[in-house]
Amino acid sequence: MAARSTRTSHESKSEILKAALEVVRRAGAQSLTMDAVAEESGFSKGGVLYNFPTKDALITGMVEFLASQFEAEVAAARDRNLSSQSPTLSAMIEVSEGWLSERRDLAQAMLATKADRPDLSEPFMCVKTRLKAAIETELPDRGKAWSIWACLEGLHFSEAHCVTIFSDDERALVFQDLRKRLTQLKD
Repeated sequence: MAARSTRTSHESKSEILKAALEVVRRAGAQSLTMDAVAEESGFSKGGVLYNFPTKDALITGMVEFLASQFEAEVAAARDRNLSSQSPTLSAMIEVSEGWLSERRDLAQAMLATKADRPDLSEPFMCVKTRLKAAIETELPDRGKAWSIWACLEGLHFSEAHCVTIFSDDERALVFQDLRKRLTQLKD
């Protein structure tokens, strides 16, 4: 208990959000309750409610947390891809491939929460707007860049909506082709 009192509010919120995402990933959006999050996080229900007074606040926090994680991962991947025609688009390919293999069930579960809350798209739309602006400064041929991005969006959409027809190996081939197309953007 003494260790918990030394945590910052931000750390506590982050731990609670990670626990909430684990509940959703493991058991689906319908299983997201304050009690389940408290049990998963090790916080009391009061501690969860102190940080997120309503389930809507918790869900909003989860989406904002995921959007910031995605953006942070893209920023880190961008630094690893500075020699690319478009470091930002290269990073998006890299991060999308990871998220679609490691977080596929989370996207499916979060989709169920969005049905009642269309505003939940806003954090990701803000991230996408910033990524789009970065790509616009990197590439003169935006049509080809947007084609690659649209493919990434389609992969995310089909996974989230449980309508993908690609095996993991087939999806890996798609990512391989997207990387190849990106290297050919100067042509």
